[in-house]
Amino acid sequence: MDPILELKHIIGFSPAKCPYIKWSRVPGESTIVYASEGALIAMDIESGEQRRFYFGHNQPICCFDIAPHGGMVASAQEGQFSIVRIWDYYTARCISMLTLPCSSLISLAFSPDGQYLATVGKSSAKVGKTVQYNKELLIIWDLSRIHKGEKPEIAAKHTLEYNILALKFSPIDNSRLVSCGKENIRFWRVRDQGTIRGSAVVLNQHARNTVFTCLDFEWGCTATGPYCPKGANNERGIMNHVSPENEALKRVYVGSRHGMVF
Repeated sequence: MDPILELKHIIGFSPAKCPYIKWSRVPGESTIVYASEGALIAMDIESGEQRRFYFGHNQPICCFDIAPHGGMVASAQEGQFSIVRIWDYYTARCISMLTLPCSSLISLAFSPDGQYLATVGKSSAKVGKTVQYNKELLIIWDLSRIHKGEKPEIAAKHTLEYNILALKFSPIDNSRLVSCGKENIRFWRVRDQGTIRGSAVVLNQHARNTVFTCLDFEWGCTATGPYCPKGANNERGIMNHVSPENEALKRVYVGSRHGMVF
C-alpha cells in the first residue's frame, strides 16, 4: 500500500550538537548533507529539495562523514555506549550498525578507499554500579565485509592520554591519520599488528591554551570522479578513476578556536 503521507521537508539544523555541513562526493551533484537532531538530510542547494532522509538514530547526531567514493555515509549518536550507523548514500538504507565502548563521540572518518572507519570518544568502564569515562579511545574499524551482511571488526585500537577534536585519514594512505585537539596535533600510523603509533607536532608557543578544532589536507590530484579501488563494491556505477598528478602529500591545514589557521 502507498503511504498516506510522504515526508517532503524537515525544518531545522542542529549546530550545537553537530555543526558539520558536507558536500556529497557524487560527481555532478550540488547536494549537501547535514544533521537535524536525530536525522541526516541530503539537500540539493540549487532547488532546495531535500532528496533523502536518513532515519534510525534515537538521540541527536553528534558527527558524521561521507566516504570518498560517495557510496556510504556514517553517522554517530552519543550515549553510555555510542552508536554508529553506516548508510547506503543512494537509498538511505542502514547497511550496518556499531556499538562503541565509549561515550562523547567527537569525530569519525572514512579511509580514502572507504574500507576503514576511524572513531574517537571517551572510553567507558564500569566501576561498581556506575560507568566512568576517563581516557579517549581511538578505534579503526574494518568495513570490508559489511556489504556481505557481516559486522565490522576492530582492526586496531589505542587508548589516548590527550584530547582529540578532529581526525582524518591521509587521502592517499589507509594506514596514516592526523588528529588535532587541545594543545596537540598528532600524526598516526596503523601497523599490521593492530597497533597504532603516534608522533606529536612540536608546537612551541602554540602548545599552551590553543585548542585546534579542525583540519584538512592539501594534495595534488586531478579527479574526474570519486576514488573507488578495484575490488570495492561498485554495483552502482561508482566511478573508478582519479588521476594523481603526484601522490606526494603537500600540506595539512589545522584551524584553531581562536580563528587561526596553521
